[in-house]
Amino acid sequence: MKKIITDSAANLNVTKLNGIEYQSVGLTLVCGDKVFLDGADFDQTEFDKFIENSSTEIKSSCPSVESYLAAIGDADEVYIFTISSALSGSYNTAQTAKKMILEEDPSRKIKVFDTKAAGPAERMAAVKASELLDEGIDFPEVVAQIKMYIDDLKIFFSLQSLKNLANNGRVNKTIAKLAGVLKINVLGWANKEGKIEQLGKARGTKRAYQSLVNILAKHNFNNKKVVIDHANNEKGALALKDLIQAKYPDCQIEIGICTALCSFYAEKGGLMVGCTVNDG
Repeated sequence: MKKIITDSAANLNVTKLNGIEYQSVGLTLVCGDKVFLDGADFDQTEFDKFIENSSTEIKSSCPSVESYLAAIGDADEVYIFTISSALSGSYNTAQTAKKMILEEDPSRKIKVFDTKAAGPAERMAAVKASELLDEGIDFPEVVAQIKMYIDDLKIFFSLQSLKNLANNGRVNKTIAKLAGVLKINVLGWANKEGKIEQLGKARGTKRAYQSLVNILAKHNFNNKKVVIDHANNEKGALALKDLIQAKYPDCQIEIGICTALCSFYAEKGGLMVGCTVNDG
């Protein structure tokens, strides 16, 4: 059986991708003794109420090796996609699970991909794999093509707050505090190493979204496909879609919703943009 697995940073809750078995492995949000699993049963309202009444900083935690082992199950051809290894230990735990399985049965085919991204870009890689498998392409060629695809795959963002990223060591706390004081939108991406890097800032969402379109052009966006995930900001996602469509009329644009982990880090109003570019 063929199977595609991602961690929950891919913002994807389905059971199949183009007819291929799919499963999401949940990362968790931890506040003191309380643990919230990022999955289909995540209760955003309960989470919001809990953190309103808690002074404890919330941390995120990667999936366990056991959760990856359970997801792989008895599948004999498996493709695993994780959030950037520079942001989470998800890739390493997936690799450990793979090693354990192959030690027992070397005939099984398992590949773990570090997407060096998150959210819509991670999801795009998984969808691409499902398309290749649906075409009947064999394991070595799927792996080769996905590696090349990930080389061109990028995640950009426009965030209205960096507080949670800063509290979890993903960005500099001074930059996060300054952004909050000045009430600016921070624009950035995950660079080639998969680390978060600021690319600009703008006052007001209208300027921020136009600046984000300009950033796509600067990084040689290839005008093929854009996937926008939003954190409780459908209006902003639609506004950005219109701006991209105006500049790139032939571009295919999809809009999705950030699930628990990405909503936590993107924070309310944040937009995550996945696309491929021509400069690798």
